[in-house]
Amino acid sequence: MADNSVLVFKCLNPDCGKPVKLARPARSGVYPVTCPHCKTQKKLNIKGLDAFQEAETPAEKVPDNSAKPPVTLTEDFIVGEEYRFMCPHCSVQELGLRSQKAGHKDFACPRCKGRIGADVRPKTVVLDLDTDTSELVRGRLVLLRRGWLNKNYPLGPGRHVVGRYDENEMPDIAVKNDSTVSRRSVRIDVTHESNGFIFKLTVLNATNPVLHNSNPLAKGEAVSLNFGDTIVLGKTKFRFEKDA
Repeated sequence: MADNSVLVFKCLNPDCGKPVKLARPARSGVYPVTCPHCKTQKKLNIKGLDAFQEAETPAEKVPDNSAKPPVTLTEDFIVGEEYRFMCPHCSVQELGLRSQKAGHKDFACPRCKGRIGADVRPKTVVLDLDTDTSELVRGRLVLLRRGWLNKNYPLGPGRHVVGRYDENEMPDIAVKNDSTVSRRSVRIDVTHESNGFIFKLTVLNATNPVLHNSNPLAKGEAVSLNFGDTIVLGKTKFRFEKDA
């Protein structure tokens, strides 16, 4: 390996031209150099040791995850909104997603080529009690759990209270192992009309934020639910879906 710690060059004075030897500086930059023979001084742009260290550092080996199964993101993506997140395959490359159309999106990480999927849903009108929307089929709440199978809660006609598990005041849908959820957090009212089912969520207690499609709701506020909506109570996340 070449010794880059020493720099040798000819004096820039044409009347001298003798070899000049000096220790290479640690960092690249412009330095004053005096010829030891003719005392001519010049400012030279010298490549420092840092440039050679960078060049000698082996290039990082980038994994190829193109053959791995696609990873579908469980986050809530809404039409027109911009999101930034790390690649779930390599955990190094930052990715962005913004879509003007709803539906399933497939794309690849430009770094590791890992395939990624995301479901983008349309925006939902919130806090509009005069324009309840109806669905033709029954619905259910799906408890989204990382590393575990999701749990389904069918929503038949009537009232369904969702809250923290409490033997003394058990809600209809009980959330275990999350102390950030209130004992009676929200109520979902399901009514069956001639044109279908109407699902309405009302906040009963909001000690910790209740989020509907990332929009915070205060105690007493209500929204109409549409399939694909997400509901976050404390640290627990649900998705409202068709009940197959």
